[in-house]
Amino acid sequence: MAGALTDAVQQTVETVWATLLGLEVQRRGAPCAPDAEPGWAGTVTISGAWEGEVRVHCSAELAYRAAAILFAVDRAAANVAQAEDALRELANVTGGNLMEVLPGPSQLSMPSVWDGTGTAPHAAGLLLSRLYFDCQGEPLSVAVVRTGG
Repeated sequence: MAGALTDAVQQTVETVWATLLGLEVQRRGAPCAPDAEPGWAGTVTISGAWEGEVRVHCSAELAYRAAAILFAVDRAAANVAQAEDALRELANVTGGNLMEVLPGPSQLSMPSVWDGTGTAPHAAGLLLSRLYFDCQGEPLSVAVVRTGG
């Protein structure tokens, strides 16, 4: 399943960013700096036949750029709430698409956003896939974590 999941993650990320934002993402082999996660994360929990999370990490700048596109405002006019909403939407659509390749039936939670302050509210689990991308020179990664047995 690992190879199929990795392929599904890559295809989903490329499709979601192109469809929702009109942006191209390029996969890269590793994060910009060792063990560095980009600053913000949008997370959805999947529960049911498969238990886990899909986490979309990106820089704050990329979240603001996504907000500017989704809300049709200049980048300078995009605010924190819009950036968080954009990241929630990206996590929601990414997780929803990835549910199709995971055992079902399952349900998707409402997405949550972590803005890089405090401790990241992620559940512990088995990392099944993590892919790293560049989008307009900004870091982006998507992780699929299994939390249930």
